Amino acid sequence: MNKIIELKDLSFGYKSDLLSNVNLSINEGEFVGITGDNGEGKTTLLKLILGQLKPNQGDIVLAKDSDGKKITVGYLEQRLSEKNLSFSITPMEIISLNIYDEMGFFKIPNKKIKSKVENALSMVKMTDKKEYDFNKMSGGEKQRILIAKELVSNPKILIFDEPTAGIDVDSKKILFSILEHLNKMHKITIIVVTHEMDFCRPYFSRVLRVKDKKVVEE
Repeated sequence: MNKIIELKDLSFGYKSDLLSNVNLSINEGEFVGITGDNGEGKTTLLKLILGQLKPNQGDIVLAKDSDGKKITVGYLEQRLSEKNLSFSITPMEIISLNIYDEMGFFKIPNKKIKSKVENALSMVKMTDKKEYDFNKMSGGEKQRILIAKELVSNPKILIFDEPTAGIDVDSKKILFSILEHLNKMHKITIIVVTHEMDFCRPYFSRVLRVKDKKVVEE
């Protein structure tokens, strides 16, 4: 299998190392769960992979696409779906924001843009809610819209930080059914940080634990 993410001798910390000499490879098409106690560095690990933090030492290598550019990575941060916006907006409008640069001079969605957005909504089974008020949706529905917002950019990797936090059991089941579909049918590599391993474990092809400044196979 092809490596899609590789961490080489990675260390990060402020006054002292939070992660130290981490070596890790994630292959294309894996569905990876990451667990560990609070404060061990799980979210920090994600932010390093995303480039939001720079390592003190070591390298993070992302695979490249056919044009030689780094692949697109989608990210849903913890509890993002619990936040309301200060203005009314529809799922169509939210998702379109992620391909704003493709809209042309007047920034009006054309048929191609609308088709991309509706395709993304279809992938998360939310086409029927495309004109709803986002703020009036449930946490689980908002989360699926935010996944569609990432999907419209055609990412090769989706990264989630505690996606089951704050949503009910039925919403969790729908969420992971969608993630399993995206992984198996659309070949998207998925990485999920979670404390709810009892619920999530059956979906993962591999589980990693962040412990004692390392990332180890569980």
